[in-house]
Amino acid sequence: MVSPLRLSLAPVMMIAAMLASPLPAQDAGEATSESVTPEQILAGSNLFNGGSCVICHAIAGKGSGTRAPDLSDVEWLHSQGDLDGILQTILSGVPQQNIKAVKPRPLPMNPKGGLNVSDEQIASVAAYVWALSQPEPHGFISQQWQFLELARAGQFAEARAVFQATREKYPDNLLIPENGMNAFGYEFLGRGDTDGAIEVFQLNVDLHPESFNPWDSLAEAYMTKGDNEHAIEYYEKSLELNAENTNAVDKLKELGAS
Repeated sequence: MVSPLRLSLAPVMMIAAMLASPLPAQDAGEATSESVTPEQILAGSNLFNGGSCVICHAIAGKGSGTRAPDLSDVEWLHSQGDLDGILQTILSGVPQQNIKAVKPRPLPMNPKGGLNVSDEQIASVAAYVWALSQPEPHGFISQQWQFLELARAGQFAEARAVFQATREKYPDNLLIPENGMNAFGYEFLGRGDTDGAIEVFQLNVDLHPESFNPWDSLAEAYMTKGDNEHAIEYYEKSLELNAENTNAVDKLKELGAS
């Protein structure tokens, strides 16, 4: 068996070749260096913020440092911050015992994040991660950070306005995908800010009204707040969209609604 830390550089070179042949840019004003294209950054954002990366690194890589390093600063712990180094880290992962400077308990990074992703997708994620620490980040990333800053400051109307403005400029790319927005809502719930969590979950519901999970999370926030009427309503809505949502069934029983 090949050790995950001794992977051949062949996959890295192959993916790097993809990055060396950029696609035409959608917006010349968003051009980047090192052969990274706007398309790759946007695709990488969808994968990073809509997948498992946000569990440890948080939205747009701005993690607290308690689970994984902040990817938006200029300090790199497991590479030099260049594309090849980032690609190698994504491909090989980092075992728990080799994770640096994360307290109180580091989590391992599985090869490819533990996901079944293609070489093209890995190249896009690497491009996005590389772009996070650049002196002049892509405008999409800047607006992600602005949204996060406003929401964390409780300025949700302003945060929504940023989200909408970005949607108009990048109609094919959500500023924060559904799973990432859900994780962001639990950031508020985890620190006891139920009203903030409700704001974030409500935005997710507005964006994905036919998806059961945002409704389930919104219901949980209302249940935590003690507003059982809304909790029951939204758990029922979640169950209507997904009859196999056993969490909603259990919560409705707990609330005395079934």
